[in-house]
Amino acid sequence: MKILILALFSVLGSQLYSQDTTFVKSYYGGSTTKVPAHKTWVIEKAYITAGDGYNIQIAKSNFKERYVADEVVSFPYYIAEMELLSDRSMVSYIISICEKPE
Repeated sequence: MKILILALFSVLGSQLYSQDTTFVKSYYGGSTTKVPAHKTWVIEKAYITAGDGYNIQIAKSNFKERYVADEVVSFPYYIAEMELLSDRSMVSYIISICEKPE
């Protein structure tokens, strides 16, 4: 019985104490990335920039609500907000991602 309880706590404990991680990454327009195995990504904020220190926040509706493990995330080569940037030749996305364990 003690072994069963210990096994139950070890399995449930890892789930209870796993934490979400939020990080920021930069991607070029037209590029893709893959969600790591056993993770789920939720894009919290998204910006575009031409590298001149001026960032424009874009709508999260440009992306899916949730990306699951091994799914490919594509960053559009062109969106309308890029017209607001002075130099559109090297546009990149700055993405705030909340990573959750599955």
